[in-house]
Amino acid sequence: MAIFQGLCFVLVLASLCLCTHGYTLTYKTELLGHKVMQLGIDDPWKEASSIKKDVQIFVSDGKKKPYSFINDDGVLVGFDVDLVKEVCLIVDMECHTILAPFTDCVFTDRNLDYAGSGLMSGWYAGCPGYEITMDRMNEFDFTLPYLTTSDSFTVAPGNPKEFDPDADDYSQFTLLHLTGAPSNAQCLTRLGKKFGNIILAQNLPEAKEALLNGTADVLFSPRNRIYGLEVLPQRVQCSEAGAGIMLKKGSDVAKWWNPGFKAFYASGNYNKLCQEAGLKYGSAPRCLDPPELASPELLSLLMKETKTETVEKEHLWKFVVSGRVAPYSFLNEKGVLTGFTKAMLDNVCSRAGKKCTLILAEVDECTVRKGELLFPGRGLMSGWFDACTGYFNTPDRSNSWDFTSPYLVSFGTFKVAPGNPTGFDPASYDFSEYTIVYAETAITNDHCLHRLHKKVGKMMIVTGPEEAQEAVLNGTASAWFTKELNIKTLETLPGEFHCENVGTSIMAKKGSQLPGWWNPAFAEFYDSGDYNRFCEEQSKMYGGKFTFPCLPKPEEKNRQTQF
Repeated sequence: MAIFQGLCFVLVLASLCLCTHGYTLTYKTELLGHKVMQLGIDDPWKEASSIKKDVQIFVSDGKKKPYSFINDDGVLVGFDVDLVKEVCLIVDMECHTILAPFTDCVFTDRNLDYAGSGLMSGWYAGCPGYEITMDRMNEFDFTLPYLTTSDSFTVAPGNPKEFDPDADDYSQFTLLHLTGAPSNAQCLTRLGKKFGNIILAQNLPEAKEALLNGTADVLFSPRNRIYGLEVLPQRVQCSEAGAGIMLKKGSDVAKWWNPGFKAFYASGNYNKLCQEAGLKYGSAPRCLDPPELASPELLSLLMKETKTETVEKEHLWKFVVSGRVAPYSFLNEKGVLTGFTKAMLDNVCSRAGKKCTLILAEVDECTVRKGELLFPGRGLMSGWFDACTGYFNTPDRSNSWDFTSPYLVSFGTFKVAPGNPTGFDPASYDFSEYTIVYAETAITNDHCLHRLHKKVGKMMIVTGPEEAQEAVLNGTASAWFTKELNIKTLETLPGEFHCENVGTSIMAKKGSQLPGWWNPAFAEFYDSGDYNRFCEEQSKMYGGKFTFPCLPKPEEKNRQTQF
């Protein structure tokens, strides 16, 4: 009751301290800073003072009425556009909202979301209106939420397949997911739903066509109205706390936005802007309840202190994985990035006193193969992140990258169809009569075979493990040269072949400072015996069914041996 009365008091007094003219709010610093502190908000000017006043560019795809859309005059308008203007006015930031494809912010590849190139390249300060979900928090930072959210299920008119959102088992239906949307496989898992086939649509027209022609049965999306389709009445929640501005990991934006937004919310002008948006844009945005009606959970979230830094900002070291290599790095049932690699990074970074995070990126953001040559990927060279985990220090890679000391032993093997129908012999010197397949970014390639003094004939390059397996099973290739281990569809022939200089390492941009602090910290981890105990504990975490190829214990290590 005391909080409620205090909030009402804040609402009345703060509104008296503000002068409005249209949508422009003129704030009196000395009054607003005093009043909003009753909601746990410091003076927003003070809190933003340590942030460099660059022009802040926010981005919209211009297709989300009433949030951001092109009006009849060709002007970008909407609630998100108005909110950005008002909050930036409070903290004295120059801000603009521009148009860009939403995939510049986030996109989906094979059921995993990755940050878009525009956000990662720093073209934009942030992407407003994105749901704050558990799986997105692996990859992005967020401001405080400013919208409520819900997700729904859409079917063709009349619901011809009789889909029931309340059922626990969706496995008999083909589900449709929009690229970059929060309504994905991870959300369905968190909701406790059993499901089977999920296909991806690149945009809403494509999704609509798939429903109408029967390619898909149900669209799972954040949209509650879609012209020409039937949105079922049931609503579910994929978000943790609503929708806010989605930011690049390590962004400073929340440090000035959050104080400004809290001041705007406490003043009552947020609620006023919501009401006016409904009248101006033809439909009401999904706004938060005003302070006097807000839930204790929302108030608790908004009253959290926003930390600011008055000293030089500590570098956030960003490591990346593809998120598809369990148990090294993968999304668990709730969509949280976990695994051996993350636990190891946390341990070594803690010992080094470094601030680190592990995020997702596609493989070709780290390394790209074109023909016989390897090139550094766009993400690493553009500074989207600092390093790529799980790479081998090979002669061809050392041309273009730096590497840390190894943290795993690694080797390649040859895999063939059951029964080895072609009679392939890994111990032979001459492979010229066989077709050898390998994945395009793998170290188990033709260069490795040459270093192993093998005579090779036809080499077949594929994009990934699935294609390699298929090539061996259908007879297109005689053997697959790979570092992959547990491939149950194929037979692994005897013999372990080392393609790399020293084993599995972390790959960084040439000239990176990362190996300089990582190597001593990892050496301490290893020499203390904690590393090998960590490896044993990690194996137990996965039921003892997986033994990680860790370095030998210090007392067993032959200092002349390369891993």
